[in-house]
Amino acid sequence: MEERYKSLLPILLVGFVPSISVVFGIKIIENEFYSQIFFVICKLWIFTIPTFWFFYVEKNIFSRELPSRKGLEMGTATGLIMSIIIVLTWIFFQDSINLEEMIDTLNSKGLSNVNLYLVGMIYWIFINSLLEEYVFRWFITTKASLLFGNDFYAILFSALMFTLHHSLALHFFGFIWWQNIIASFGLLSAAAIWSWLYLRYRSIWVCWLSHAICDIVVFSIGYQILFT
Repeated sequence: MEERYKSLLPILLVGFVPSISVVFGIKIIENEFYSQIFFVICKLWIFTIPTFWFFYVEKNIFSRELPSRKGLEMGTATGLIMSIIIVLTWIFFQDSINLEEMIDTLNSKGLSNVNLYLVGMIYWIFINSLLEEYVFRWFITTKASLLFGNDFYAILFSALMFTLHHSLALHFFGFIWWQNIIASFGLLSAAAIWSWLYLRYRSIWVCWLSHAICDIVVFSIGYQILFT
């Protein structure tokens, strides 16, 4: 029992930091420069703590095991299926979204410049999504599995933690409550699938592949909103 509850501390140290980053970075810190500094600090924190915990607290060693072909196939398949759902949902609901408020929020964060947007797109797809898999699918899911003693509850818990900061961001970007509920349900479902993929194949590369495919579609829609 004591060993299980030791998993609670690392979860608390990491799990809510992305939500804090969203609230302060979008809503509280008005200065763009300080907002970006705070954003970077939070990203460094959620990378450093799991790494420190893995190597220095638990005394583990680095693993170079490559993902299996079956895992990569599942990652690709789930990413494509979810991408189709994202596109269909966008087509169906786009007329109900306050695009002007969303554009104003994006512009306030410096994303009105097409070159900056493309750089940000590359960062979010190839770095941030991998970091999220590192934190939520590997670290939080495995710690939650120890905490609850059950993979199902671990998947649900990790998915809820992942969805929380995205739901806050959608709220700040102008999504009304029912739109946020629909989007959050989609995020929760995707996060649960990615956590399941990790527990099934034990590779963040499998989850990241699925996640990155979805992000490509999301940023393509964002590009359409801002620049076409």
